[in-house]
Amino acid sequence: MRIAGPLLILLFALPALAEVDEAAFSSPRRAIIEAQKFVDDGNSKAATELLTSAAAKFPRDTSIMLALGDQQFELARFGEAASWYHRVLDIKDVEAARTRLREIDEKYEKWASSVNIAVITMQKNTDAGNFETTIDIADKAIAKFPERAILYNAKGEAQYRKGDLDAAEASFRRSLQIDPFNAEARKYIEDIRTTEQAQTSEELAEWISIAKDKVGDFIVTFLALFAAFLVNSLIAPVVLRIKLNSARRAFERGQYDEFTDLIEGLLDEENFAPLRNNFRFMLTHKSFDESREILNKYVNTLERLPTLMRILEREHEKLSEAS
Repeated sequence: MRIAGPLLILLFALPALAEVDEAAFSSPRRAIIEAQKFVDDGNSKAATELLTSAAAKFPRDTSIMLALGDQQFELARFGEAASWYHRVLDIKDVEAARTRLREIDEKYEKWASSVNIAVITMQKNTDAGNFETTIDIADKAIAKFPERAILYNAKGEAQYRKGDLDAAEASFRRSLQIDPFNAEARKYIEDIRTTEQAQTSEELAEWISIAKDKVGDFIVTFLALFAAFLVNSLIAPVVLRIKLNSARRAFERGQYDEFTDLIEGLLDEENFAPLRNNFRFMLTHKSFDESREILNKYVNTLERLPTLMRILEREHEKLSEAS
């Protein structure tokens, strides 16, 4: 009986919630009003989700982006706030966004004024899940103290926990260059290697060189090559699937950079099957013209754009014929 009561309440509440959700997306202004209600009720997470979904529906509306930035600012998630303010300024010049960015920069300058303050502040933000804030503070502090390995460790940890393994490995490798006996950086690099794609031939050669220095045995080289083969054949497809899912979730949130970065990489690798699947995914969420606009805006390398456009057009034609 104790379970049935809450379930009945939830069942009766669901239609009302659906109605509120649908109404919340009728206009940017309505979305902001509904999000503020969540904030007033102490439910910042729901407010963020609502505004993020609204930003995906109204991708050129700066009022929603500004509201998201302000909300993240009030939650002391300054890195996330800054990204929304920059998106506002990419569309048009809004003084409120510039003012907030100046305030954030002043905070970063203060926290980066000494290594100890920077490390303590970064650790607090990383523990709170504010990874972008940690990374921004690290960049400020590293500019002032470029030879302090502990700063790269703090930045790498935030990148690692954010899921940006390539960037994290780069930070930890820089830390090891400064301090070759840095056990924390070495451990993180080993952890990253167990989950990311097969190393490039250059990285593999480096690994073999290190192993030879330690053991000096031909067997070590053989085992390293065999391990690289296993990584390529077993782990790489799993990692690709994880990246595909992550990129598609980002696309659904209106964050198209990660999605276009992935399809550019697939084109470079001539991995056409998942590339075509991604274009079909795009066309089920956006019109053909909207998809073309996204590619025009977010593809980084212009040389790839004509090829990507041709593949998009071909997949659009296939879907049109099928329907």
